[in-house]
Amino acid sequence: MHDVDEIREKISLIALAEETGAKFSDAHRLRSHCPLPLHGGDRSSLAFTIYENGRKWKCHSSCPSDANGGDVISFYMAWKGVDFKTAVQELSEWISSAHLPQPVPAPQPKQWIQPEQWTIRAERFVSFAEENLRNDKRAQEYLRIERGLSPETWRAFRLGYNPKNIYDDPAKWGLDGKKIWLSRGIIIPGFQREKPHYIKIRRPQPDDTLGKYIGKWVERDMNPGIKFGGPRGGRSVMFRLEFSDHLPILILTEGEWDAMLLWEHCADLCDIGTIGGAQAKFSSRYLTLLSQYLAILVVHDDDNAGGKGREYISELQNISDRIQPIFPPAHDLTDYWKSGEDLRTWTAEQVFRSLEGALNHIGSAKNERSQKILSNIQTEILQFDAG
Repeated sequence: MHDVDEIREKISLIALAEETGAKFSDAHRLRSHCPLPLHGGDRSSLAFTIYENGRKWKCHSSCPSDANGGDVISFYMAWKGVDFKTAVQELSEWISSAHLPQPVPAPQPKQWIQPEQWTIRAERFVSFAEENLRNDKRAQEYLRIERGLSPETWRAFRLGYNPKNIYDDPAKWGLDGKKIWLSRGIIIPGFQREKPHYIKIRRPQPDDTLGKYIGKWVERDMNPGIKFGGPRGGRSVMFRLEFSDHLPILILTEGEWDAMLLWEHCADLCDIGTIGGAQAKFSSRYLTLLSQYLAILVVHDDDNAGGKGREYISELQNISDRIQPIFPPAHDLTDYWKSGEDLRTWTAEQVFRSLEGALNHIGSAKNERSQKILSNIQTEILQFDAG
């Protein structure tokens, strides 16, 4: 998952606007106006304003009304003509490649988040969504039929369902500004130490599968093309790694759906988590956490974004050869399962090879538990081949 808050913190809206040709007076750069360079402006004054200490922009002329009050991400969307997901991905790549507009001197942004308030409100919303899921057969069918997830897995990961768009008071989340938009859809919370750190909402899209179960996308759902929403103010964490039994091998998937599907079928073979997105990077804290494993297998989707992710993982092998990129057997693991293939056997083969190589490297006598798992997996693979 790309860190939207990191983008807003590290990329200067004023500097980004100046890259497009905006001109500001030196004396008023934090509340300035000029013709918006995206279209030149069609008013003689106040065609384009940056305010709130350089965090927000507003167009008074040709831009659509929903651009008003936008941040650096919405400005990039208008500049490049891309959707939210693409803007976040490309701006994240700017950060990772150090291709940042140079920030202008400005007061430090105010702290928007009061973590305890956010956590309390997020927990209440997750509980509300869990109750809705328990009582909604349509949402349950989507998880079971389209995602391959059983009720045990729904409960373990605390999945939920929000049946309608909610616009919540930001103060209840420890935030200010616009209302918190909680869109209708399937709720996927990210926990750390049993506390919610982020909430993703898989939204119905025009003509997609989810809409067949919970109702098709309608105009009031807003922003078609953005599959995942969620309340602002969350923090990215490595998805549900705390479930782990600390087995010798860890498999990290690109997204939450694949991680939960692996947990459904293979929780006894390996530990499972997700990196949170194709362009996600490991913090030093998580690299330290991963050091407990004999091998970490990272499965990105089979697409251009996933290819870039595999390149990053390959670079990490200079730090530790325990981290290994592997290709998915289809576009992603969910597609592989939906095609009728045996996800458990594929996973067992990946774990077997990695575990065998790791034990050969360190000496199998040093890890009796790993040797037992290796023997059990080998037996299971042989039984499958014989069948």
